[in-house]
Amino acid sequence: MKRVWTALAALCLLVLGLPVSAAQSPGVTYWTDGDNVRLALEGVEEKISGLQLELTLEGRCPDAVFTPAPADAYSPPCRVELDGNTTRITLYLAAEEGLLEGKNLFLGTLSPRGSCSLPSRGELLLLDRSLEPVAGSAQRVQMTQGSGPAPQPSGERWQIRMARMEHGTVTARPSPAAAGETVTLTASPDTGYQLERITVRDTRGQELRTSKSSETRVTFVMPNRDVEVSAEFTAGKETKPEPAFQDVRPGDWCYDAVRYVYQEGLMNGTTSTTFNPNGTTTRGMIVAILYRLEGSPSTGISGFTDVASGVYYASAVAWASANGIVNGYSDNTFRPGNPITREQMAAFLYRYASYKGRDVSRRGDLSAFEDAGQIAPYAVDAMSWANGMGLINGTSAVRLTPSGNATRAQAAVILSRYAQNVVH
Repeated sequence: MKRVWTALAALCLLVLGLPVSAAQSPGVTYWTDGDNVRLALEGVEEKISGLQLELTLEGRCPDAVFTPAPADAYSPPCRVELDGNTTRITLYLAAEEGLLEGKNLFLGTLSPRGSCSLPSRGELLLLDRSLEPVAGSAQRVQMTQGSGPAPQPSGERWQIRMARMEHGTVTARPSPAAAGETVTLTASPDTGYQLERITVRDTRGQELRTSKSSETRVTFVMPNRDVEVSAEFTAGKETKPEPAFQDVRPGDWCYDAVRYVYQEGLMNGTTSTTFNPNGTTTRGMIVAILYRLEGSPSTGISGFTDVASGVYYASAVAWASANGIVNGYSDNTFRPGNPITREQMAAFLYRYASYKGRDVSRRGDLSAFEDAGQIAPYAVDAMSWANGMGLINGTSAVRLTPSGNATRAQAAVILSRYAQNVVH
């Protein structure tokens, strides 16, 4: 293993200086599988013990992960390099012993973890038994999307072990699983409890990326080694009754979101029977909601001249300011009573997601909106992320209205999507 890693580490420093062969190239076929991409190398004539494949993707994918498929092969973490709006990903694969068998080789699964598109070509380098470059093997390979079903993982199946859990159980399907297979984990909380989080780690202690498909279900791509699953269950919250608002009723576009934020204690009605969906949402209100979402931690004072210590949002503003989630104005004011704009809300949520350690690399395509150029510079990344995550859509097919005020209904929809799809 040490020989493999040392050789590959040295190789990545040498490959860029190798000449490109004019010989017939093998090809890479790929199949998309949700957010993942399965890769296969076809037409390999040489006997090889390893390979290096470099792909330059359009978009930024700083957290990309590659999971090798062959059970008898070793693959160190893929190398990821950002250059403007492109991401260069270098994959390494080497047989533990002997050769990588087969003219057509299923390499594994690439999880870009961002908004990226695959290139039409890649750069391939083949390695001999000594993990030295095969003479003349540095070559460009064509990338082709597979027309049939994706190759199914084969070979050794790896164990999925469950750690000791309290207040609930987790089941895995399939189990055991082959490297590259998508595994579904389903949690069953005990009565009165709810799932807080599921964590998957391999035998090297590396935490694997999981994708949430429901409140009690996540998926992950099986590596070529055993894994251990742990889960945390917490006491369930007391559920509020259905809201009795007369101005937001079942069937209204915002009803489900209003019900969610009301029952989760994030937003209340303006009276016992009205929600006032078209009413104004202020900067102070939104910060207070994020503060409640965080669990209302203890904090100091904000230092803003217009945030009095006794107002309901004082602790929230102090917490958000201390953690870089919100900024004030140049005159040392926060202006909590100002209506919050759509781009300000995007910025608050983007920074809160970063604070929580969530992946904020996804970006939406704002080119279809004729007013995208009106987004304030500080909010461009935040608006693109919020749009890419489906949190903030256009007010019409061609307008984002970044400086427009977010109504209470719009705020409820954005916050419900955020709380369900980003934070938890």
